[in-house]
Amino acid sequence: MKPVRLISLLVIIIIISVAAKKVLVSDVYNWEKLEIKKNSSGEVRDFFSSPAQTLENFQIKAITLYPGKDTKDYLVESGTDELLIIKEGTAEISVNKVPRTLSVGGIGVVFAGDNVAIKNTKDVNAVYYSIKFKPYKSGVQKQAEKVSSPVFVDWSTPVFVPSEIGGRRDFIKQPTSSLNELEIHVTTLKEGTSSHSPHSHPDEEIIVMRYGNAVMDINGKPYEAGPGSIYFLAGNDPHGIVNKGAVPCEYYAIRWLTGVPVIK
Repeated sequence: MKPVRLISLLVIIIIISVAAKKVLVSDVYNWEKLEIKKNSSGEVRDFFSSPAQTLENFQIKAITLYPGKDTKDYLVESGTDELLIIKEGTAEISVNKVPRTLSVGGIGVVFAGDNVAIKNTKDVNAVYYSIKFKPYKSGVQKQAEKVSSPVFVDWSTPVFVPSEIGGRRDFIKQPTSSLNELEIHVTTLKEGTSSHSPHSHPDEEIIVMRYGNAVMDINGKPYEAGPGSIYFLAGNDPHGIVNKGAVPCEYYAIRWLTGVPVIK
């Protein structure tokens, strides 16, 4: 069978399998409503763990490490990328025994097979998001463009570019070990402003609120969110965010491409 026909067949199979599964729909996951699960090293808040339109599994947690506590070593699952975002405090992230310290606002991306350990070396809590992307095995990813070295970006590295509505910081836009592209930027919105009018795009997206309060219009329905909360936006759903607070708000906008077409 010719390669093009084989790829087309694989895509069709994936589309059918995705349609048969219950996948994530656009929604907001409010920080204050999440259940807090305590353990010996700190706390865990589960946002969700579910298939999505382009992902076999999409999992987001917020993990709190008490002072001096750590996660122990773990291996990132095959076919998976893990995005780490420091919400509060400072964390020492060791990848394949090489340590790197990230403070609040910084991000790290670790890849399938990486040995990871995260430790709080400070005397206050460290809180970080663990966001795991596991795409469907479509056979159409551009393997030659993938990267294998972990990516770290400190909060102070991206240049803040001011605008009439606030400003923006661009963190990364590049292939990863399993994604054709991962794009992360941070938007700052002045009070009463919107980033843009409602629009849509085929790829999925999440919005992670750093601070402030916002309302996201999704398919004509308003969804409110405050600090720590996360919006999930399914592909092709019209959406637009507005700062409804009396002070600026700020959020990470995270989008990804997998090579799997979004059908809706």
